[in-house]
Amino acid sequence: MPQPQQPSPTPTVPSSSRAIDHAQDAVLAGDRSRRRALFCLLLCLVALPASWLIFSELDRLWPEIATLEGPTFMAATTLLGAAMALGPLAAAIGFLLAVWFGVDSVYQPRRHPSPALDRFIVGAGLFVWFAPAATAAAMAIQAVLRGRIHFVRPPRDYLLATDPIAFWQGVGFWLIMGALFAFLAWRYWRPRLFPNAASED
Repeated sequence: MPQPQQPSPTPTVPSSSRAIDHAQDAVLAGDRSRRRALFCLLLCLVALPASWLIFSELDRLWPEIATLEGPTFMAATTLLGAAMALGPLAAAIGFLLAVWFGVDSVYQPRRHPSPALDRFIVGAGLFVWFAPAATAAAMAIQAVLRGRIHFVRPPRDYLLATDPIAFWQGVGFWLIMGALFAFLAWRYWRPRLFPNAASED
């Protein structure tokens, strides 16, 4: 009597193959971040000169738009206002995202490592992240050296000789803002620059 055939076992994927696929996905993640950084940088490089061109030609563009009437005038003014508002914003956001994704790509494995470019990206990222803290500290140091601190809004000057309480309050404001910016930047960079120390916390 013939024996019934047993169903063939379902082939299993070796754990080594799964590890290789996972490593390839990680490499692709780094390449994906680098491509996003390049796209955002191109957006910044396009939006920045376009914004500069619009603002530099505003004295010539506005008299021509002012002569229009009706829907044409509304459409032209809306387009001009949108370009003036969105152009600088797109340039700033594109630059910040380019740095963000660029730094992210440095600390992810990629198919083609680029040590020189990685060092440049890390240097640019450190400059961008710590620039607000350095600016706030420079404002406080300049105020102490000059004996005068200036605030733009509302426009007001506080002199150490005539109003010391307000003067030191202003200096303290810049020091607090600098410490806050430095703390946030350090929290971002510490696990990247010192991964062993961050893992021990």
